[in-house]
Amino acid sequence: YEMVDIQTVDRSSPSFPNPFGQIPAMSDGDVRLFESGAILLYIAQKYGGYDSPEALASVSKWVVWANAALDPVVFIENENGQVLDTGLRGRPKKIERLEAFLEGRTWLVGDAFSVADVAVASYLLYGLMFFPDVSIGKWPNIARYMAA
Repeated sequence: YEMVDIQTVDRSSPSFPNPFGQIPAMSDGDVRLFESGAILLYIAQKYGGYDSPEALASVSKWVVWANAALDPVVFIENENGQVLDTGLRGRPKKIERLEAFLEGRTWLVGDAFSVADVAVASYLLYGLMFFPDVSIGKWPNIARYMAA
């Protein structure tokens, strides 16, 4: 891969992989991708060994869940998309279920770190970064997972 300093990139250029000029964006040869979930699933299938429908499904469900269900819990937005707060201050049902799921597990899928963990842990980490006064200590399995 090649790391690119985004400050030097013309995101309005037709060659930029995201037609909306936003990050994340990625090119791999002739393949142009945008949106974190699409990028993670592409990487999983092409480079991560998740090359059968069954294997890809094992990580896809978590990537999609993170984007569709976890994001709105971690980031409470107004109608204009401005982040107002985080649901991590309370005890959201989705976080409680994730806590239960992680009991006795190190990773979300099998015995190895995967794009599923990138997707889920990223949202949790960003929530803590944006709201440093929030603690995940009330969820010991999630705290252990995040420390792994």
